[in-house]
Amino acid sequence: MSPGRAAAGIAALEEYAMKDSPLGRIHPGVKLFAAAVYLVCTVSFPATAPGRLAPYLLYPAVLLPLADIPLKAAVIRLVPAMPFALMGGISCLLVMRDPAFAFGNLIVSRGVLAFAAIMLKTVLCVSAALILAGSTPFHVLCAGLRRLRVPSVLCLQLMLCYRYIAVLLEEAQAMYTACILRSTGKRAAIKDMGPLLGTLLLRGLDRADRVYNAMRCRGFRGTFFAERKTLKAADIVYCAVVCAAAVFFRFFNVPRFIGTVMGNLLW
Repeated sequence: MSPGRAAAGIAALEEYAMKDSPLGRIHPGVKLFAAAVYLVCTVSFPATAPGRLAPYLLYPAVLLPLADIPLKAAVIRLVPAMPFALMGGISCLLVMRDPAFAFGNLIVSRGVLAFAAIMLKTVLCVSAALILAGSTPFHVLCAGLRRLRVPSVLCLQLMLCYRYIAVLLEEAQAMYTACILRSTGKRAAIKDMGPLLGTLLLRGLDRADRVYNAMRCRGFRGTFFAERKTLKAADIVYCAVVCAAAVFFRFFNVPRFIGTVMGNLLW
């Protein structure tokens, strides 16, 4: 993916966040807390229990339409995270070879279960982050973190890092375009990556200095300016439903219960 396409993806995500969607009207602090509970419950499952994660698919299935984020856009943003999950899953396949259970003549190893769990957890966690970022502007999320008593320095660093990603991608896109125009169609070799990255670092530092001076001239002193929202009944209901469902699915084996009921009905 070229730097220009990556910058366009960030801009598109911000456009989704600025929409007046049903999920976008929920208090940002409530969305942060509910997402944190959901993520903690998701990652706390053991590596050999991928089936227990199936009920957590309700979270992206319900909230993606409420956030007015197209399914295609969500899938595209899942793709960059999948290679990292694949590497972790393949290592589990190679290391965890002891059998977990047998399905007829087919013996399933613990590595296969761990592979499935890693892939599913990646999809769920990235989807939750996408829903959060795609339903609330990032500066509003940082303001919500600040109201949750997160240190101001950390909130400021998060906001500046997020904003500066687009600036750095712009510099990378300019260098990429210049490299293409000067190379007569030839792709850059591995030996050229060092000078290119060094140049990108120097250009990025210079651009950061200019951005900082511009912010200081405009009166920025690290204060978050975001509309203060009061808690409404819909916010409390949303938080209660998401948190209760996440905790319930963590401690109650819903797939096993459904399988038992279906087995009793069939037999």
